[in-house]
Amino acid sequence: MAEMTTATTATTATTADPAGLAGVGVAHEGHAHPAAHAAATPGRKVLRFLAHLAEMVVVMVLGMMLLAPAWDWAGAAIGVEAALARPDVAAVVMVLDMVAAMTVWMRVRRHGWSAIWEMNAAMAAPFAVLLVLFWAGATSAGDMMLWGHVLMVPAMAGAMLLRPAEYTEHVHGFDLVWLRRRWPVLIGLALLAGTITGGTGDLPAWLILAIALVYPVVGVLRNRIRGRSMVLLQATGLAVFAGISLLAGAFVGQETGAYVLAAGLVGHGVWDVFHHRANAVVWRWYAETCIVYDLLLAAAVLASTIGS
Repeated sequence: MAEMTTATTATTATTADPAGLAGVGVAHEGHAHPAAHAAATPGRKVLRFLAHLAEMVVVMVLGMMLLAPAWDWAGAAIGVEAALARPDVAAVVMVLDMVAAMTVWMRVRRHGWSAIWEMNAAMAAPFAVLLVLFWAGATSAGDMMLWGHVLMVPAMAGAMLLRPAEYTEHVHGFDLVWLRRRWPVLIGLALLAGTITGGTGDLPAWLILAIALVYPVVGVLRNRIRGRSMVLLQATGLAVFAGISLLAGAFVGQETGAYVLAAGLVGHGVWDVFHHRANAVVWRWYAETCIVYDLLLAAAVLASTIGS
């Protein structure tokens, strides 16, 4: 009887699972089984790869076209049109435009950050080499621009080949939630535009101190400065930025004062990053806004000082 029962059980199991795979590789609910990717033919994978590449080339070109007017306006506002017209500076600005657009697009398309940084490096690499040749007098400005664009496409394809499954098997949707959450960046850009409209030469030295005061004031109002270490950290930060503000005021109207002001803004940008990652003292959206404002304003101050 026991033998008959065992045989019946085995027969039933074989009938229900003829391949003998019960309990092996069961897909989680709502996710495709990994074997689904294996069904794609080599030809289909090639088409997906080329489609991704074409998509990124379009994004690269759109970034270059759509962000160029912002540079023209900023250059006129802070008086560095001549510097932006230089071939090497124009090449760097163009690469920054394309990298910015690519970073946003790839993040919205749910690519991982490692893939994004690899793609950014691949886009910048041809121009990095050609800029050295241009500065050495080995190539002309026209050739630098021409070959920089020509070589960028195979460089991007090479970055994609580092992660073939990323571009041939995975189906990427659109992370619009992440995009909607980037509204603090827009606030930072709006504040930056309002600040540099009249130029950067008349920025007050106490700007650094005013920005730095927000953290302890908001932290006290929100009751987010707790513990001895946090109180000491905030007091130290305020003292450092107050010292930078005083130093910038001592050299007001001179290039040294502008460099000190820019250094203070960069330092406060690092301070913003720390608080944003720790979600401490101020609201995270405020820290994100301040990161954009501080770092880009520092770049504007440096550009205006060097270009004058």
